[in-house]
Amino acid sequence: MKFFFISMIYLSVFGIKFMSTNQLNHLKKIDMKIANIENEIEKLKTDYSYLTSPKYLKNFNKNKLNLYPIEQKDIIRLEDQ
Repeated sequence: MKFFFISMIYLSVFGIKFMSTNQLNHLKKIDMKIANIENEIEKLKTDYSYLTSPKYLKNFNKNKLNLYPIEQKDIIRLEDQ
């Protein structure tokens, strides 16, 4: 009877240790995924900051869009027509 009781305790402890180790490994994987996502977010924020900087936008407009501000003389009033 003692042997059976000790065996059951040993199996229970081994099972709990296995389950806790498995859960810790799962948490480590999740932490790694979170870290990778946070790194990707930081990269995207850096890219966004660069792409929305005034210097980049000015060069992009000059090289690709050729947009100019509307001047006062180009505005036509509806009453004048």
